[in-house]
Amino acid sequence: MWPIKVLILLAMFSAAFAQNPWPPRLETGQVWNFTFEVQGQRFAWNVRLGSAQNGIFEAQAQGVDTRAAQVAYFADTLPGTNYKNVLVFDFKAPSTASSFASPFTCLIQPDGKGTVALAGIPCSATLGSATAGTSGSTGAPVWLKEARKEPVAGQTWRLETFNVAWNLALSKAESDGFSGTARMVENRSGEALPTDWAMRLYYVGRTLRLDVSVGQALISCLLDDQFQNAVDGVLRGEANLYSQEQQGSRGQSGCRVMLNPR
Repeated sequence: MWPIKVLILLAMFSAAFAQNPWPPRLETGQVWNFTFEVQGQRFAWNVRLGSAQNGIFEAQAQGVDTRAAQVAYFADTLPGTNYKNVLVFDFKAPSTASSFASPFTCLIQPDGKGTVALAGIPCSATLGSATAGTSGSTGAPVWLKEARKEPVAGQTWRLETFNVAWNLALSKAESDGFSGTARMVENRSGEALPTDWAMRLYYVGRTLRLDVSVGQALISCLLDDQFQNAVDGVLRGEANLYSQEQQGSRGQSGCRVMLNPR
């Protein structure tokens, strides 16, 4: 029997099913873009379906953190509940640093909305491309493309957060964004910090996730939908500081990203 852990939320789940008749046809390689908000903070993942056994798909969720998940459609009653004819997303605890360290479960009903069993937090999911790489994103968020500010290999962006600034070299295009290096160019934090860091840019649905890391330290900046800021060339978001050896955020700060400044 598949364990469905209703630990944090069973959410009202609004999904875009116009092109996906009910019951949903789950297939290996599908990618679902999944988001929800809690206490004013937005969380997003791309959930890629892997192998299946007895209709239950093992999945990898990549976004604000990385975690395993299971996805299944239950025509009959979901074990341990009164729900039936539902699509279930069961997210495990994250395997990377995260500001939301708990596992959680969400249900989708035929009308695209979930019955609230705990918390009543709205969520959303859209079915993406099956050929989009490990994280499932087909490219930069639409708002960034519409602003004509889609990242390109060879560009240098600037990240400012926690009273530190880095020049980010977008060196290599990945299936879900870019990898490269981050060179510290300004430090008003009062701490002695290394100059050279690693950089990773992720596409997560309509969100950009920008990470810089060195040793056990990781700073993750989340940049949500902001078309006009993209047109102006300066994005603003929220950053968290993590230690790879500990769960949960070690500090928060606003973050500012200048797109390919001259």
